[in-house]
This record gives sequence, structure tokens and C-alpha cells, in this order.
Amino acid sequence: MARDKTARERDQSRLSVDRRSFLGAAGAGVASALGVGALTGGASAAEYETVTVSSGQTENFSLGSGDTLENVLIDVTADGAGVSIRASGDDWTIRNVGVKGPNDSGPEKLFVPSVSAGGSALVENFYIGDGTSIMGGSRQGGVWVAANDHRGELTFRNVNIGHWADNGLYGSGPGLQLGDSGGVVKVENSIAKNNNIAGFRLSGDGSYVKNSTIVSTDDVPSASFGTNSRGIWAKDTGDVLVENCDIVMTGPDATHAVRASHGASATVRNCRVTGEYYGDVSTENVTGDPTTAAPEGCPTTAEEAASGSSSAGTGSSSGVESSDDADDEQTTTDPDEDAAGAVLELVSGSNASNAGYEFTVEGSVTRRTSADDVAAESGDEVAENGDGTVTVSGVAGNGYGDSFLVDGDVVSMDLDESQWTLRYDGAEVAVDDLVLPNKLVVDGSNHPRVACSYTFEVSGQARKSAALGSVNDYDTVSDGEISGRIIGGTDGYRFSGEITGFDLDGPARVRVEDGS
Repeated sequence: MARDKTARERDQSRLSVDRRSFLGAAGAGVASALGVGALTGGASAAEYETVTVSSGQTENFSLGSGDTLENVLIDVTADGAGVSIRASGDDWTIRNVGVKGPNDSGPEKLFVPSVSAGGSALVENFYIGDGTSIMGGSRQGGVWVAANDHRGELTFRNVNIGHWADNGLYGSGPGLQLGDSGGVVKVENSIAKNNNIAGFRLSGDGSYVKNSTIVSTDDVPSASFGTNSRGIWAKDTGDVLVENCDIVMTGPDATHAVRASHGASATVRNCRVTGEYYGDVSTENVTGDPTTAAPEGCPTTAEEAASGSSSAGTGSSSGVESSDDADDEQTTTDPDEDAAGAVLELVSGSNASNAGYEFTVEGSVTRRTSADDVAAESGDEVAENGDGTVTVSGVAGNGYGDSFLVDGDVVSMDLDESQWTLRYDGAEVAVDDLVLPNKLVVDGSNHPRVACSYTFEVSGQARKSAALGSVNDYDTVSDGEISGRIIGGTDGYRFSGEITGFDLDGPARVRVEDGS
């Protein structure tokens, strides 16, 4: 079941996970006695345990600080079979876990997690998409974040939650019970499908749903209070961010795509939405035509989750451009990792929220849409100015960012440097290192067979510009000193500050433009 820091002890229906080595302490004999296969370290996509739950029984898992539950398929397809997972403390992990079949016995909430104050925990590649088959008076829910105990940071990544009667993921309770002391819940690259009450229900500043799909297109399981299927519900405290998501609310039980109530608000940014809003919901760059597909990398079956694999295709929520962008210029909008240029990454600080940026390039810019946490998205605007320059603008926060291929020179940048880390061509830079407004051109084209060497010194930074001239091994820039040679050609540089030294040996025209 787990391959690091874990062991399993059987006490009738209780299955606990602790910090001892499962194989080292228990051995293959215990694994065989339980009817499951032993794992080895570094489990591949084909290696996972299967725990089969008998009819009318419930299998219980319990995790504490430092524990890991990993690579396990829990089969509850037998009549009345169920599973209960409980996790609390700090630095626990659930990874590659799939529940096969509807959960119809045991506690009403399949998974109840919490994280202690100042701590963090991760749920990754987790499938509970078969929901429950209990109808009518059911309060069966998928995830129920412990309202009185969750005070840390809980991240759900690549999770599939579907067909639950009482919320797919309920994470607003800490905001109601603990107020500002309640922990945050982060949902990334996941899908909530046909859940009653809400697909994702969150509260508190810092909580968000990103790069995910939320769908209510069919009948949902009914609870004792009927059916009311919302997509995302921001409730009780704070502003919940919904970013780069596809939300489809077209089913017979569907109501609000995004609902904000009881003192909470929601910011919906760079999303595709079919459905209505309710309450204090602000929108930025929201269009139609959402997809119902799970994001790429999100498991679509319990077996895929347990093996750490996915057959999900690439949908809009995974970074593929929306149809509105399909007719834009290839060089500025399409995700093309083969495009020319140096990589520019803008990474927001972990405490930054809705941090904006804008920069202008003399040349061309291409979004990088497959760069994980710094992938640019369709909402990051790349606009041609009609004068050979391109202006790029976007927003990020919570340690996420955007990246671009820049073929040309960055001539201006507007952002709060205290909220951003910039990396250009693999090196961390400051704005003053990156933005070089002045031009220096050494032109020997009027003397095609005569060599000319030169040296310039500048008080600021300098960089060779392929847009202004040729690039060859004779041209160097070091500590503000520019030197090179031309034979009937042209060399060009960008620099900041002032020219403080100058030496030219040979015929050439020199042009300096002050762009500051």
C-alpha cells in the first residue's frame, strides 16, 4: 500500500498507517495474509495493492503526521461495502489511491482530512469518482475537511471527485468554525463531476481552484434535502480564487456555476463558464465554450489513480488555448515550444495575491503553455502594438507564474519587484538587468572588406541584441564593457545607464539611441 514511512496493522475492520516501514516491519508474509501484493520501492505504473472490501464491511485507514498512503486500489464494489480514510497532523501524504465502486457503508464522509497549524499536506492522484449509489436520505459526501481542526495548508492535485450526495469536496467548514484561523484548501488540475450541493466548496483567503473542470450535466445523487448542484461555492470567509477552470452547469439539477455567500466572495479569472453566478463574484477574462473533459494528468478510473497514470486528454483547463485564440498570430499566441527566443519566467511570491505585470518587447513573444506552475495561459494577453513591439500582461499569485519565449529585447517592464522573481535565459535577474532601454549600433556596411574593432564602457548593464545586428564569437559583454569586431557588417547592443568609455579602430558609423 505504501512504500515509505508506512506499515499496516490489521484489527478486524481497522487499517492504520504509521511511520514504520511496511515491508521492513511486516514483510511479504503479512501482505499475503491480507490478500494483497507486496510493493517494492519506487513503484511503477503497474505496481499497486488491491484491498477488496467484503459485502457489508467498511475498511478504515488512519494517517498521522509524516504518514504516507500510496499505490493502493480499494475495491468497494461488493454490495454495501465502503471505505473510510482519516488524516490529521502535518506532512502526511495520500498519493496514487483509487476507490473503485460506490461507497455505500461506514461513515457518511469517505475522506476527512485536516492539517495542523503551520503545517501542510498533499493529496495527489486520488480517485473517488464513483461516488455513492444511496439515494433519498443520503448524506454521503466525498471529502469533508474537518471544520474544527484544519488550520494548515491542504493541497488536492489530480483528484477526481464525482457523484456524491452531500458535496464533492466540502472545505468551507474551517472558515465557519475557526474564522481567520481556519486553514486553506487548494485544488489543482482536478475534476468534480455531477455532485450534489457543490463540486468544490471552499472558504478563506488563499483557498483556490485552478486548472480544473467542474461539471453538472446529468442527474446528481439526492440528499434528504433534495438536489441543488452548484459548481464552486465560496462560503463563510475570505475571497476564493477560481482560475483557468472550465465550468459546465447544464444538467437538470444544476444551479450556480460559482456561488459566493455568508460573507465570502469569489474571483473568477481566465475561465470558460456555462452557468450563472450568485453573490459577490467578480470576473476577469471569462468566456464561454468550456470543456467537460478531465484535465490532462487527472485519473479517470480508480485503477489509473492507483497506478499513477491517466488517460485524460488535454483540455482547456490544462493550458491549451481556447477557441477564441485559435485565429491569433502563431508567433504570439499559440503554445509552440519550438519557437525562437530566450525563456522569460515571472514567478509570484508565495504570499502574493492577484499580482499583475506588464512588459513590452521589441520583437515577438510566444506563450509557454507546458511549463507546469509557470505555464502561461490564454488569459495572459500578448498584444501586437503595430510598431514592431509586443506588450504582454498577466496576473498570478500564491507562488505561481507565467513564462514566455522572448525573441527580441525587453524594453519596458511594470511590476512590483517585491512580489515577483524574474528568470531570464535560466538566470535570476532584476528588472534593471533585464530592461535595457538604450541602443548602441556599430555599422560598417559602407566598408564591406575593412575590419573595424571597438570597445565601449557603460555605467549600467549591457546585452548583445540580435535584433540590432549580427552575433558572433568576436562580440563580448562583461561587467559593462562591450567589445567586438565587424568586417562590413553591423553589431548592436542594448544597454542601460550612460556610455562612459569609447574606442573605435577602423571605419564605421556609430548610432546611440536613448530610450529611457
